[in-house]
Amino acid sequence: MKAEWNDAPDYIRRRPRKGAVAWLIPGLIGTVIMLAALQMVSSAFLKGTAQGIVDKRVQPKPAPVAGITRAAPAATKDWDSVVEEVAARGATPQPQSAQPQAGTTEPPPKQTVFNDKNYVPQGAANIVPATRVIPEPAVAVATRQKEIVVVGKERRISDFCPGGEGSIERRNCKASVNLSERN
Repeated sequence: MKAEWNDAPDYIRRRPRKGAVAWLIPGLIGTVIMLAALQMVSSAFLKGTAQGIVDKRVQPKPAPVAGITRAAPAATKDWDSVVEEVAARGATPQPQSAQPQAGTTEPPPKQTVFNDKNYVPQGAANIVPATRVIPEPAVAVATRQKEIVVVGKERRISDFCPGGEGSIERRNCKASVNLSERN
């Protein structure tokens, strides 16, 4: 059955033409969603790779081995009181030891930072003592030459090939003999 376009209802006959705005809005929304997804994926990927490498290259600052501090300015001494103290002690000053007693020293702190400035090389741990072993000279035993006697020689089929030694005919014959028994 054939139908005419004039017989069709209006909503089928009429094809609405979509303008550029109708295509532009969904396209922009899709582009924004795709860019946001790509940004999230790339930032998650970079956290494990590039940013991890940068974080590994940043080395912590080593702790100072010794702190340098400036001494407080010495107060002006009252020399009269110093003289009176010395006279009270018997006019002979007791020398103070410059070194503290050995029993009160603390062990040095444990090293926690390792870098090129505080590296102390250690010897190898797996060294064998260098003792030289001199081998004893071998006793020269008079060996006499043993005579080798060939009782029989194995004969092969290829030995019966015609032609002189090294001839092409002999080589071709030897190459074609016992092909099924070779490895």
